[in-house]
Amino acid sequence: MAIEDKTLLTEDEIRAEAADLEGWEYLEDTKELQRVWHFEKFVPTMAFVRRLTEIMDENNHHSDISLNSRTKTLTVTVTTHSENAVTRADLDFAGAVNQG
Repeated sequence: MAIEDKTLLTEDEIRAEAADLEGWEYLEDTKELQRVWHFEKFVPTMAFVRRLTEIMDENNHHSDISLNSRTKTLTVTVTTHSENAVTRADLDFAGAVNQG
């Protein structure tokens, strides 16, 4: 299991690194990273959620997951609650999700 790197980053560092993470957006007001996926079918969506939980465990960093069956969207939001900020751990998690 990985050890979380809770290094605090400046707003500029977060914005710059988030811009390099395909699909991820930095929400400045709530100090979170967020990505939204659109799925056509429910079963592949749930398979993706299972993979997300594996990535969470591998990185020892857990995100919020929201599934909306009406809009067929899956939203993942991540922040380091203990720091009330986006940290290195959040950016590492987002990168790991993008790598699959």
